Parts: sequence; structure tokens; C-alpha cells
Amino acid sequence: MELIQFNETQKAAVVSLLIEMINVDGVVDPSECAVFNTICVECGIGEEAFDVGRSLNSMVAIEIMKRMNDLQKLTVAHLLTRVIDADACDDDNEIRLFNIICVATGVDVLVNAKNIGGE
Repeated sequence: MELIQFNETQKAAVVSLLIEMINVDGVVDPSECAVFNTICVECGIGEEAFDVGRSLNSMVAIEIMKRMNDLQKLTVAHLLTRVIDADACDDDNEIRLFNIICVATGVDVLVNAKNIGGE
């Protein structure tokens, strides 16, 4: 996957959303934590962005994600699916949260447009 750049505020939003996804099913699986740590390294998320993201309200994180460009939004959605898939357990709460984030940020429209366009 192409390396997508995020600014520090966007990185904090990514951290917030990933942590929310890890916690939404009530079980923090070690494999989810491993994927989260890998994502932090891949995205260049440092201690400051992590600390801000950890304390950031998830609704604020969604608002920040809304203002990302289309490629960044799709990348965040992909990162969220990596966390969902990490524990090999499809949880309804994870899927529900993912759908809420995608609808709230317009990712669903981007994916549908991509599918209709045949890309």
C-alpha cells in the first residue's frame, strides 16, 4: 500500500478511531494491539500524536476525518478494517462502528463511486 501522509492532528484522529475500534467489542485482543502498533509505526505516529489521540473524543476524530482528502479517508477505513480483521472475529459492534464512521465521513460514497466507476 502506498504511504499516505497525515499531519499531526490527523494522526491523533487515526489513533482515536483505532483505539475506539479496539475497545468497541469490550475485548482488547493482543492481535489487535499488535496491528495497532504496526500501524503507528507505518504512519509515523509519535508519542505526542498518540497521547493526543488517546484523549481525543471519537466524535471529534470523525470530524477531523471528514476534512481529510479522499485518499486519506480511504486509508483510514483500510486501517480500521485491519484492526477489525486482526482477531479473526467478526463482531457486530465493530461492524456497526465501522459503518457509522464510513457514513459520517463519506467513505461509503467514495467506495460506491469507485465500484460504479469500475476502478
